[in-house]
Amino acid sequence: MRGRWAVNLLLLLVLAGLGLAMRFELAGEGGPQTLAGIDPADLRLIELEREGEPRIRLERGPDGWRMLEPMAVDADQGRLDKLLGVLAAPVERSFPAQAAALGELGLAPSKLRLKLDSLTLAFGGLDPLGQRRYVAADGLVHLIDDRFYHLLIAPPVDYVSRAPLPAGRPPAFATLGGVPLAADSVKSLETLSAERVEPLGADLAGEPLQVKFADGSALRFLVSQDRRRWSRLDLKLRYVLTDPPLLESDPAAIDPTPPEPPPAPAEVPRAQPTALPMPTDGIGPEGPVDGETMGPDLATPPPAEPDPADPFAPLPDSDAPVSEGETPPEVRLSPQAPGGRSGYDGEDSYDAGAGGLGGEPYKDPPQGFGADPFAPDPAYDPELAPDEP
Repeated sequence: MRGRWAVNLLLLLVLAGLGLAMRFELAGEGGPQTLAGIDPADLRLIELEREGEPRIRLERGPDGWRMLEPMAVDADQGRLDKLLGVLAAPVERSFPAQAAALGELGLAPSKLRLKLDSLTLAFGGLDPLGQRRYVAADGLVHLIDDRFYHLLIAPPVDYVSRAPLPAGRPPAFATLGGVPLAADSVKSLETLSAERVEPLGADLAGEPLQVKFADGSALRFLVSQDRRRWSRLDLKLRYVLTDPPLLESDPAAIDPTPPEPPPAPAEVPRAQPTALPMPTDGIGPEGPVDGETMGPDLATPPPAEPDPADPFAPLPDSDAPVSEGETPPEVRLSPQAPGGRSGYDGEDSYDAGAGGLGGEPYKDPPQGFGADPFAPDPAYDPELAPDEP
């Protein structure tokens, strides 16, 4: 009898020990498996790629998360904290990716990918039985609760910070409609927060507000009359405020900031120089090459013809050499005719003995005009003297 009680007591102690061991195992390292063993505080880069949508790229900086694509603006920290909660999502079941029909699970190809530093999570479809989401990572397919998909498919504007001004940069000066604001109003802009951020619509009515920072850079908004809608034109965003700030003017305020730096000039690509062939005139290293002629790209370009539509175009050079085979225009002046007059031997020539030149036939040309000064004089050359009868 005592032996049976001893055996039962021993079995009871064994069961209690197994129960305690299972409890410690679940509470310790052997607890429920999570999607990724990464601490969100250690992340530096987040990339969200969706099919047919612009990529969202965020980077952690000294003042928090900042969106780099598709726009450069501060990111909403609270929204990102909710998104990064996917890292601690409990895994219901896991199996090797090689043993799964990835196409049927919506993972080949995946239409949504979340990259967290070096880890890439590919999101697929839903399990029809438990309505859990398929997620592929590091060669495994996991099933997790579908509590994060609406954050993954959200538009980029949902990840924009609700603060109109950048974090860590207090405003130093501001003007509303060109009139400086009071110092207290400028300081209140630092804690400004919007109820929501939405894409900018077609209504752009408002008063121009410019906020300058210590380095001279500035942000510009269009502020509605009730001061609740702040439109930023460069990002096409509108900040809708619940409590509008009090913007008091101070025309005597002085701008303490340096002039705004000019925008960086766009880089114009330089044209690469084209290597021109060396003119050889058909002469090789050892003399002319048989059958080699000078190419058209090395020939002397013809003189430019004047543009008939340009009244200031230069006339062609009259002293330019005449090409071979071309007959130059011929204009001749005949020697002095009898009676002291000279004739024009041209198309509309005057008769021999007609005086004048060109359009002035009534005038006599100068003595000896048109005669060859180097021609022999018949009076001194017997061979050229006329025969006497």
